[in-house]
Amino acid sequence: MEALPEGVDIGDYVFAFEIVLSDPELKSNMQLLDLPGKNDVALSANHLQKLHLSFLLTTPLGKPFKPHQHIFVVENTGKQFKITLDFLGLVEKFFYLSGQCDIELTVGDAVMENSFLQLLGSIELDLPKAPEKATQPPPQVVSPYLRFGPKAEINHIFRVPEKRPPQEVSYAFLGLVLVPLLTFLVGLLRLGVNFKNFPTSAVPATFAILFHGGIAAVLLLYVLFWLKLDLFTTLKTLGLLGIFLMFVGHRTFLTLPQQQPS
Repeated sequence: MEALPEGVDIGDYVFAFEIVLSDPELKSNMQLLDLPGKNDVALSANHLQKLHLSFLLTTPLGKPFKPHQHIFVVENTGKQFKITLDFLGLVEKFFYLSGQCDIELTVGDAVMENSFLQLLGSIELDLPKAPEKATQPPPQVVSPYLRFGPKAEINHIFRVPEKRPPQEVSYAFLGLVLVPLLTFLVGLLRLGVNFKNFPTSAVPATFAILFHGGIAAVLLLYVLFWLKLDLFTTLKTLGLLGIFLMFVGHRTFLTLPQQQPS
């Protein structure tokens, strides 16, 4: 250190911290703290008072030093860094909770060998009562380490299955579902359907096969709906099959007069 030139500003820096509690009607209460010595600040304030915090860093040559990073400092006067806590504007952030609050100071840097966290004292706040529509404070944690401990076991409660209808009702519904199919088969037998009038030409025969295949696909869709498909999927598929059947059925019925003998 002695070999360095006199202009090199290096050595022990002086850190001064100041707390001022001001009142619009009373005199200010100022305390200059000795850091990192022992301090026991005990203040009391209401929502009409303000708390001023300031600190000053001085180099070995007596020049003010601006730190690389400082938290909650909103004003720089050139020498001091200050912050003013107006409790009237902070009552909502304090959730209108009166009581004792600790004042702690943290000083540290990447190149500091003696960074420290020091309790400076406490301040007793007397805030007004919360209005009816005020925001409720969050639940207080008994210990900050509990956030990282084992959590309580979550027991899932499953919904009780709905009561099924009687077996007779299920069989009756099955019979109603099969009525259209039985009606279709009986109609085929009563009409005496045969394959004599089935188209023999390539194009009419293709449309006729597609038409009958579409009807079979609709019947298969009913079976799949009964086994695993839901109502919305069945209706969408049935709509597409209906459009297909309308097109090929129209072309099939147009060829029927051509197949009949004149």
